[in-house]
Amino acid sequence: MPGQLLNTMSWTAGTLSSDPRQFFHVVRVLLADLCRATGMGVAELFLADPQQTTLFLSGYSGGDQAAFFERTVFRFSEGFPGRAAQEREVLECTDLENDARFLRGRVKALGYHAFISVPLVLPHAVIGVLNLAAHSAEQVEGARQRLEQIAPLLAASLYAVLTSLGERALERVQAGHTPQERALGLLEENLQATSALRAALHPRQGATVETHPGHIHPCPGPERCPALHGLVQISGHPELNCAMQPRDVRTVCLPVWQGREVIGVETVQFPKHLSPGVLTEAAAPLLWMARLAANALDLKRELPEPPPVPWLDIETLGAFRVRRQGQILAPRDFKRRQAHELLKLLITRWGRPVTTEELCEALWPGEGCGQRVLARLHVTLNALRQVLEPPEGEGEQVLVRDGGAYRFAPDLPVHLDVQAFELLVRQGDAQHGEEAVATYAQALELYRGDFLEDDPFTDWYALERDYLRELALRALFRTAEFQTVAGQWQSAQTAYARILTIDSNRFEAHEALIDLLTQRNRLEDAQVCWERYARAYGAVPPNCPRPPPLA
Repeated sequence: MPGQLLNTMSWTAGTLSSDPRQFFHVVRVLLADLCRATGMGVAELFLADPQQTTLFLSGYSGGDQAAFFERTVFRFSEGFPGRAAQEREVLECTDLENDARFLRGRVKALGYHAFISVPLVLPHAVIGVLNLAAHSAEQVEGARQRLEQIAPLLAASLYAVLTSLGERALERVQAGHTPQERALGLLEENLQATSALRAALHPRQGATVETHPGHIHPCPGPERCPALHGLVQISGHPELNCAMQPRDVRTVCLPVWQGREVIGVETVQFPKHLSPGVLTEAAAPLLWMARLAANALDLKRELPEPPPVPWLDIETLGAFRVRRQGQILAPRDFKRRQAHELLKLLITRWGRPVTTEELCEALWPGEGCGQRVLARLHVTLNALRQVLEPPEGEGEQVLVRDGGAYRFAPDLPVHLDVQAFELLVRQGDAQHGEEAVATYAQALELYRGDFLEDDPFTDWYALERDYLRELALRALFRTAEFQTVAGQWQSAQTAYARILTIDSNRFEAHEALIDLLTQRNRLEDAQVCWERYARAYGAVPPNCPRPPPLA
């Protein structure tokens, strides 16, 4: 096995062992290195579901993505990946155009001739299938040998990380004291492991549990849901599309198996811009995560009362969410739509007063602040107090009036994610090295997205949103710098990549990432990053020459 590939496999095993939630990033790096080490043009990883019936595309590296994404799901015994999984044998072809087993016609049309499928097998299960493709058959024999060398180690590493993800989910579920908390534990763990926004669990018996109530389209009826019959559904997917989900959302609906029985359906919602092919990547890991946790959900079992929780727990980074004494409040719980928006407006000032004129203009723009609008505001404030404050007579307040202004200043225990985030970033700013990286990691775990990113009051929240984004970017830049100094190249690369996900116009991040990849002799990746930088810049970047080609 070549030294570079051996190093990549060692890094893959070590990284996945220490932090399984880096799964998708690690897989992309591994596949890119496989292409380089074998001389093949495309590398794919298909993961099998725990029931050993279906393979889902879970990682891809190379060109012509649209053609290869023509089929991102194969049943066992179907196509090259499915046959390799079913027969547990390597399949190889150097004449794809005339091979009826290969089912992606667009790939054939692009002139690909060589294809290898290597099953990743353990004694008790097929973990997945690793594929390599190329236009020329010259590298096939050497590529096959290298794949067969790494397959046992990769199979063991992937099984370990999928099991670890399942164990994390199981621990989170077991920490719940009520059926709702146990279900939320599984859903929250799934959100952390993927790029998903929201999730819901629809049990066969009992009420639906949602991470963000009211934001996921309700299922029209369990008896009509294909996922309750064991079939994964992916919105917009040519084979797995669920006709009962709206067309303008991106969801994955997964059966939750307990033994051989489906006990419910998990619906996971992703950002709208993601393609169905990308959504497929999350399916297998999510199924493996629920494998162990499903047995502990125990939706009918009640445990002792949980320890005290804050009166209010408010999340504003990413999707807005409010918990009152541990119970999630849906927008409809606020009785009036403006009451829900009023809370966001007051939170933006974090205890500082907001005048009635400002509130009226934000809630009813262009209508002034006359008696009629003020009356509406007082009704809305009263509705908000009824939701957020304890019953009258207990004395505690959440909303305080200061003359002609109001402020969010609770007398009760409240957890506000932006306050915790800012505190952690400033704490990290005063630290150095590993200590700072660890503190920033806690802060960045809270940064699930921009401040109130889906809210219509864009102008009102713009300053706060920009300020918090700058804090996150500063934490990521310092994290990447410390990791680079410590020789943690891959972690630094991940930090720079996240910076560019938050703000693609951070030119210093483009330049730092290109420099890092060039120093590590990852010249192809450096050139790809340089081209992205040039597109973002709108011209040839003046202070960043194109990386040299491979020798």
